[in-house]
Amino acid sequence: MNELRRLRPSDCQVWIDFDGTISQRDVLDELIRKFAKNDSWRLIEERWAAGLIGSFDCLREEFALLRVSAPELTDFVRRIPIDPGFNDLIKIFQSLGVPVAILSDGVERFIRLILAENGFSDIPIYANRIAHKGDRLSLRCHLRSSLCESGAAHCKCSTAARIGQAAKKSIYIGDGRSDLCPAYKADVVFAKGVLAKELARRQKSHISYNTLRDVIARLQMVWLPETFAATATGVNALPLSVAR
Repeated sequence: MNELRRLRPSDCQVWIDFDGTISQRDVLDELIRKFAKNDSWRLIEERWAAGLIGSFDCLREEFALLRVSAPELTDFVRRIPIDPGFNDLIKIFQSLGVPVAILSDGVERFIRLILAENGFSDIPIYANRIAHKGDRLSLRCHLRSSLCESGAAHCKCSTAARIGQAAKKSIYIGDGRSDLCPAYKADVVFAKGVLAKELARRQKSHISYNTLRDVIARLQMVWLPETFAATATGVNALPLSVAR
């Protein structure tokens, strides 16, 4: 946590992943499991997990398998729950004047639906788009980059470089494989799941977390020590992975 202690809120900007980080479940995974016309998506996922294809090819092939009407899709997406700590996390950033944006390899429309269902409407979102015709969906990757090192549908590194303030340090919060590249370029990383495992394997320092309430506790400890002292009862300390 030494890296975080050296940063003042006024010096920071925050990038946060959506699927599995803000949402409790990966929206696209849930969608594909329920509405794919067959199980061939499993082989596509295996190829992606093995690093044989990037998320652009993976998602494009998987979306071609989907068969779902617009009302079904909207109803399904709205039911995806979010991490209960997200509201308080955003309040902390807003109260301290820390700019925050969602960088996702998922779909902007889905993210907006879920956030609106939970009372959020003004958080900047950078994600893929879709076209919906009849019961078929196709992916529109307007944030893709030919220079993307991981062949992602959304090159989060390019987006962060384009919208970020060069003078500010970056905090990244994520959980998955699509977060690996931007996490490497961030000054401080909160990681769980596949991201945490990969960063540990590659000896990249990061702060492990389980839910966004754990991230809140870490930030309060450093930035709002009086608030942390008043709310620390019952807060479990989490390990700091310092593998350099």
